[in-house]
Amino acid sequence: MNRFEQATGFRHAAAPGLRAALRIVPIALALAVAALFVGCSGGKSKPSGTPAAGASATVAATPTPGANVGLQTPIAFSPGDMLTADDLARRGTGVPGRGDFTGARLLIPSIAVDAPFSYKIVPPSGQMPNPNSWDDVAYYDFAQFPDLGGLPGKGGNIVIAGHVDYIRHGPAVFWRLRDLKPGDIVTIRMTDGTVYSYKIEFNKVLDPNTADWSGIVSATADESVTLISCTGVFEAGHYNHREVAWGRRVQT
Repeated sequence: MNRFEQATGFRHAAAPGLRAALRIVPIALALAVAALFVGCSGGKSKPSGTPAAGASATVAATPTPGANVGLQTPIAFSPGDMLTADDLARRGTGVPGRGDFTGARLLIPSIAVDAPFSYKIVPPSGQMPNPNSWDDVAYYDFAQFPDLGGLPGKGGNIVIAGHVDYIRHGPAVFWRLRDLKPGDIVTIRMTDGTVYSYKIEFNKVLDPNTADWSGIVSATADESVTLISCTGVFEAGHYNHREVAWGRRVQT
């Protein structure tokens, strides 16, 4: 049992599904960013976002059934592929936009993504649900965590996750996320036809057990989008790394 497990009372179990936990911070419990393991069982998060008043006390997020099948394993990484603190710092910090999410589809032409959104509210426990299936992407509403997330057209960091592969189907919506390159355009089309576009600035890999999750999903100075899926080696029912692509809003 490591120090994080001792502080939270949470032990990782190698079973399919999402895994997250909370650690104590000076004001309240931190958010367990389970969506960062979307479709990838295993791992622990250590975010420092502060839940709004009424957030529950010592909570370990419950697992949901896993859906990955390990088709994209193994993937080798070089040191330059790994997400760094400098990558996060260059984004700056800002205030998250809030309001009703009316996104209709996520469009990424360079990797052949044209997917509908599922809408997921992040509750005080921090449990962030999976996307509904292999072909949708989840938008996460962080309204109960004042420093995290964002809303298209309103600012902050729009956090989106999708499966890389899926049981009884095969390659899923973010199968090619690792091929996304700086300069590629990600577009969110709203139900009224409005579009918001973002230019990718980095696409990096991280170890979920040591990552600065709060930094990854915190509101950014400029409106931005963060795309998350699984990568690495598939073992004991889950991928052991995460793919995180980030882009800044641009006018199109």
